[in-house]
Amino acid sequence: MAGVRRVFIVAGEASGDKLGKAVMSGLKSLLPDVEFAGVGGPLMEAEGLASIFPMNELSVMGLAEVLPKYRALLRRKDETVTAALAFEPDILLTIDSPDFCKRVAKDVRAANPAIRTIHYVAPSVWAWRPKRAAKLAEFTDKVLTLLPFEPDLMQAAGMEAEFVGHPV
Repeated sequence: MAGVRRVFIVAGEASGDKLGKAVMSGLKSLLPDVEFAGVGGPLMEAEGLASIFPMNELSVMGLAEVLPKYRALLRRKDETVTAALAFEPDILLTIDSPDFCKRVAKDVRAANPAIRTIHYVAPSVWAWRPKRAAKLAEFTDKVLTLLPFEPDLMQAAGMEAEFVGHPV
């Protein structure tokens, strides 16, 4: 993690908030001067993140929940991309919430390919949609995986991948 000073972090649900808190805590112990910006919940805020909007606005699932909030979600995605680019991070770290995070990472990569993108919690490409890994590789440099067999699948799609273990 040499040279990392600024991390823009995005979590969109309670499980991601928990993982994000652990990442922030760990990075602060390794890099005392690290700065964070992004979107997170109360656990990440307790670690010092000033979320650019309430994370719970992203916690929607299923077509019935998403459709009425679609325009608001697009606005939040655009706000997140704008904030990430303005922050000029060394790393964009997206956590789970694949639909929202994928769109943010894709737009950030298009605007500034120099920002290294890491996604935490590999999509379940082994269970469904195997081509999803190849699409993720278009705008993701590295994936942190929860299951030990996932790195091989991500690496085959063209990304660095590292097994970090499941929090339980």
